[in-house]
Amino acid sequence: MWGCEHPMRVQFQISGGVGFFPGLAAPRTIDAETLPERTQRVLNDLVEETQFFSLPAQISAISGSADHQTYRITIEDRARRHTVVVSDPVVGEPLQRLIDLLGSL
Repeated sequence: MWGCEHPMRVQFQISGGVGFFPGLAAPRTIDAETLPERTQRVLNDLVEETQFFSLPAQISAISGSADHQTYRITIEDRARRHTVVVSDPVVGEPLQRLIDLLGSL
């Protein structure tokens, strides 16, 4: 099974934006092996497509954007661990799809 071969954990946190409530912004931990197999594959594909482990630790918002949300994503996959903090508007469609997926889990 895919989940046993590639144990991946993701910590995902959203902060900022209009209507932000700090008390509701606790990070969520997602164990990939608990996800349906199809979702595991999509998650793995997006991590590869974004080259997540090569992304800079901080990806800033375009200047002039106000009330944007910030996403903190930490992915552990075998011996690798990397954290990326990115703000709206997200540059790069694969990274936006990864954020959308994580937000839906």
